[in-house]
Amino acid sequence: MTVITAVHDTDNACVWVGSNSRATLGSIAGPPTDKKWVPLGPWLVGVTGTGPKPEAIEAIRSETDAIGDRAVDIVKLLKKAYEIFDIGETDEGLKRYCGSGIIVHKSAAIWDFDDSFCLSSVPSGMFWARGSGMDMAIGAGRALESLVQSKKDITARVVEIVIANDIDCPGEPVIQKFDAEGKLSFVRQANANS
Repeated sequence: MTVITAVHDTDNACVWVGSNSRATLGSIAGPPTDKKWVPLGPWLVGVTGTGPKPEAIEAIRSETDAIGDRAVDIVKLLKKAYEIFDIGETDEGLKRYCGSGIIVHKSAAIWDFDDSFCLSSVPSGMFWARGSGMDMAIGAGRALESLVQSKKDITARVVEIVIANDIDCPGEPVIQKFDAEGKLSFVRQANANS
């Protein structure tokens, strides 16, 4: 399992995204990775958990040129990628895609999706998270809003808190900036030796 976070920063015209550098499968922690966020043109997709989801998304990158400014189009693309690579399972007739995530547009709009690709928008400026550390991250983010001014610093501190307190969210903090040009850059990258 894992934690991913996102928050719109109006002062810096960007979205700060965070994650832990590892994921767990049962009680086993996987190797360090910075592949929880995948840029797709003007979009950024964050996925939770373990498995080949980022690789499946990367494999259909060429199909992102036709996608416009609708989050539902990204969900359709994700569903197609997951189906091509047989990611997910059917439970009582309902297809579940093994994990949830966050979608960000370069305009700073943020959406949440669950394992059945149910899509919900996140209000601008609201700190949001997904993954096994979601509840702790959202609580910590809301608590820090009155104490810490910088959205970047809130993101970093929340990911540190979740890593320190949730056994299912191991690793180091990975903090990235997604700007209005659609560029994803590392601000604080996980230590490769962790």
